[in-house]
Amino acid sequence: MKITKITRTPLTIGKGLLRIQTDAGVEGWAEIPGRNNAVFRAYLESAIGPALIGEDPRLIDRHWETLALGRDERAYKLPGWVVGVVDVALWDLLGKETGLPVHTLMGGAKRSTIPLYWSTGSGWRMRPEEMLALVKDGWQRGFRAFKIRMDWRGWRQDVDPAKDYELFKLARAYLSGGEYLGFDANNGYSVSTAIAQGRRFEQLGIDHFEEPIPHYDLPGLKQVGDALDVAVSAGEQDAFRWWFQNLVLLGNPDILQPDILYAGGPSEVKRIYEMATALNKPVMPHSPQAGINSMASLHVYATVQNATRPHEFSIEFSGPLDELAELYGEDVLPKRGEMRLTDKPGFGIALNEAALQRLTAR
Repeated sequence: MKITKITRTPLTIGKGLLRIQTDAGVEGWAEIPGRNNAVFRAYLESAIGPALIGEDPRLIDRHWETLALGRDERAYKLPGWVVGVVDVALWDLLGKETGLPVHTLMGGAKRSTIPLYWSTGSGWRMRPEEMLALVKDGWQRGFRAFKIRMDWRGWRQDVDPAKDYELFKLARAYLSGGEYLGFDANNGYSVSTAIAQGRRFEQLGIDHFEEPIPHYDLPGLKQVGDALDVAVSAGEQDAFRWWFQNLVLLGNPDILQPDILYAGGPSEVKRIYEMATALNKPVMPHSPQAGINSMASLHVYATVQNATRPHEFSIEFSGPLDELAELYGEDVLPKRGEMRLTDKPGFGIALNEAALQRLTAR
């Protein structure tokens, strides 16, 4: 079996579709983040295509090393998210070639039903009542675990922690039955503010405090984690296992949150999970979009014995869910706040070619 063609198709739902095709008629699919379609095209033409076309797609580890680290005279050293997109498609292809789901190829699912948490954001520009309305929307859809996000970065540091507290306080009052509720600062606080805010959240009841400070400030992260009782989480922006090793050694968060793309794909996320297990670190993946990449994240997460926390889900980055289901099949959508994995080959995606034609961006 040889790879004959690799194509990208921009979609009107805000992402792109990567297809790795073979001379055996078997294909593997992945999604390209919408804002990075043009950038990915450059990598595809200059590095990915020349490295993979003509190769056996089943040699996933070798291809991962070629793209991420370089091999022989080809020192590509591509970004983690670029490697991740290709890796998702290769695992999907291998599953279809073997007739097995990826969770089986990766050692077997410890559970086939995975609870989700409803992730809703843009808190920096909302009044508390507006955020509460989004939480209520998730509740009506059947979710019973939640996270509210601020969606800012370091340049908005410490802008309005008092309002952030009111957002969380109102959501916590609504979720008065002890339902799971996390808070994502999205890098928005300084160390001292993160500690003070975390202590206030603890008094209300919080289940995890995500990215309280800029993700590159590992000593500061350790200060925050040491000062608080709430589980502090980090890692969604980080690529490759060696960064996660430094994240643990220097920042020591309570929970590791690799993203299926940014960390380097299913191959690398599985390695990070194994490292986390050895270090007794809970894992809780970052992957909010419904679709192929979310299914990839769920398949890998399902193989971890102690991965008991809910998986992220958001409609804000997924495109219309009815169009997504038409394109990929109903299995990509949650039911009553849970995802149920099947034993269909690969990631269980049923690509609708007619829907693909209709949703292709011209």
